[in-house]
Amino acid sequence: MKRFAFLAISATLFLPGIHAQDAGPAVRFDVATIRLNAGCTGGGSEELSPGKFGLRCVSLRQVIRVAYGNVDRSSPTREPDVFGGPGWIDTDRYDIEASAPGNPGLDRMYGPMTKALLAERFQLKLHDEVRKAPVFHLTVLKNAASVKMIRDVSCAPIDLKTVLQTPPPPNYCGRNTTTKGRTTVFDGHGVTIPEFIERGLRSLDRPVIDMTRLSGRFDIHLEYVPTDALDAGDNSGTSVFTAVQEQLGLRLSAATGPVEVHVIDHVERPSPN
Repeated sequence: MKRFAFLAISATLFLPGIHAQDAGPAVRFDVATIRLNAGCTGGGSEELSPGKFGLRCVSLRQVIRVAYGNVDRSSPTREPDVFGGPGWIDTDRYDIEASAPGNPGLDRMYGPMTKALLAERFQLKLHDEVRKAPVFHLTVLKNAASVKMIRDVSCAPIDLKTVLQTPPPPNYCGRNTTTKGRTTVFDGHGVTIPEFIERGLRSLDRPVIDMTRLSGRFDIHLEYVPTDALDAGDNSGTSVFTAVQEQLGLRLSAATGPVEVHVIDHVERPSPN
């Protein structure tokens, strides 16, 4: 069974305009069990194999954000904000196991199939809004030659439709690791700028808008001290804003702009298995 870090390969899956309560019979799991996991702590994990879909120790808000992310990964974005809902959708942790007919790809299981599951078992209903909100603009420093990322032309594209049946090659595009400690270290190989924003700048407290106009894929290495550590008085390290500028030749600038969000209208604890 394949195991991926939760929200790593399928971090931002999205089918525009299709809500969970609108998914049809052809995009539903055959069988699904949902169990409260009262003993787990920390982040979630995935257990995925052909026709099988499993999540461990995940909050409902996490699952909603993933199901309403970007499904084809051609233009990954930060997971959408989900507002509203009772407190238990953040504190309760669930294990979800499901089987799917016809060996569908991750794009189907994490997109419409998960949306249908949320509608059927959690009675989820939500709507979209566009709100003006604080954002960061990611731009290139005035001297374009200062961009310090290595352009990667050697990686192999990954196909979410077939990745469970045909494992990706070792040099697949978009692979990345993040090591956390006093210093956060992000290493991305063959990542696009939108992928770097979604994965490498995930810790920022607002969406990041790509205004670099940089196309293609890059190898990116970034080291910085998290903002909460700096706020706690650790002034000996480099902030993410300084690191992005000095290590990558890019700039993060505070701004405001329109942001699409999802607002929960109704949700219930899951129905019995």
